[in-house]
Amino acid sequence: MNRPEDDSTAPDLELAVVGLGNMGGAVLEAVLAARIIPADRIGVCDPLEDRVARFAESGCRPVDPTTAGRSLRMLLAVKPQVLPELTGSIGPGAGPRLAISVMAGLRSRRILELLGGDTRIVRTMPNTPAAIGAGVTAIAPGHEATEDDLAFARMIFNAVGTTVDVDESHMHAVTAVSGSGPAWVFRTAEAWIAAAVEAGLPSETAETLVIETMFGAAKLLRASEQDASALREAVTSRGGTTAAGLAAMDRTGFDDSIHAAIRAAVERGHELDAPDGS
Repeated sequence: MNRPEDDSTAPDLELAVVGLGNMGGAVLEAVLAARIIPADRIGVCDPLEDRVARFAESGCRPVDPTTAGRSLRMLLAVKPQVLPELTGSIGPGAGPRLAISVMAGLRSRRILELLGGDTRIVRTMPNTPAAIGAGVTAIAPGHEATEDDLAFARMIFNAVGTTVDVDESHMHAVTAVSGSGPAWVFRTAEAWIAAAVEAGLPSETAETLVIETMFGAAKLLRASEQDASALREAVTSRGGTTAAGLAAMDRTGFDDSIHAAIRAAVERGHELDAPDGS
């Protein structure tokens, strides 16, 4: 991530964003749009020059990993397997600092082992709908995180959707449920659209019907005082088409597949938290 044009003399950065991919970029865009932090007090660090240039045009300051590590706060938006490669540059810092992690699986204890120094840690797990301001982010206090640290993290991630406070012990489950959750929805949509086409609908019509049904049902579930089970029962007439379809789901193990997906994702989170990250 070292770049010849990095401004390594950037003074008193309030936030350094390390990793400007889908999630880091979405969060930073929202921070800039909400004017939470002046652009010239934000450092940006990424191995891809076009990502850095994009935010430099908005007034952010390109920095190298070492300078990022000296900022008051870091948003670590890299893959968990990448952090060990960066620790020689970004840790330990020159003084007290906050590290906000969006890295799946890595507990604060492991992050502290890698970064060292006087680092406070807040763990977060956003999801990809953050790119359109519709994400949900779980926030957990890690090593020596203060209430001010947590309030700052909430402010950042409220800019891309909803935030919920959780205990760090729940983060593997959070990652499996909401972090990976969009993939469960997209996989369902894929199968649903394919089945609609198999039933004789044109692909474009099938896609519209499925997407709008999912969107409307989600909005209804969110707005209703009834839970998912009650809403399902309300649309299921005895002996009708919905009942027949639900019975087929039961026979083919629909619920079992969802439970299996969550368990597998939780297990993988534990594996990523291991020292070798394999």
